[in-house]
Amino acid sequence: MKKVLFFAFIAIAVISMNACKSSDTPDKVAEKFLNHISKKEFAEAKKLATPESATSIDMLESFSKMGGDQPKETKIEDMKCTEDGDKAVCEYKEDGEEKKLDLVKKEGKWLVEMKKESPDMSTTEMVGDSTAVSQDSTIKE
Repeated sequence: MKKVLFFAFIAIAVISMNACKSSDTPDKVAEKFLNHISKKEFAEAKKLATPESATSIDMLESFSKMGGDQPKETKIEDMKCTEDGDKAVCEYKEDGEEKKLDLVKKEGKWLVEMKKESPDMSTTEMVGDSTAVSQDSTIKE
């Protein structure tokens, strides 16, 4: 009888541990998300993203409808994710170009977080633009 109880306890412990363990790691979520975006499966991509990211995904969907192109296969390579608590940054190559994707862990699930930040406008990117202003410039009255 003690052996039966012991094996029942072990079985319950193993099942509980597997149920609590999330099978989706940041790199798996990032790859799934990117594949859905490249195939223009925006509804599926939203399921892997934070609710705040929905606006950015909607914008991508609008741009893709304007282009009218068929979904293309995108080659995702060298996915490397660095976790820091409930945040992760995944760096990868998409068709040879280096990119990164932010993820956050909410309620035990990793989700893509697309931030609404403006691009970094450094002076080196605007060389030759007559409207460019040095970052060190000050206005004097």
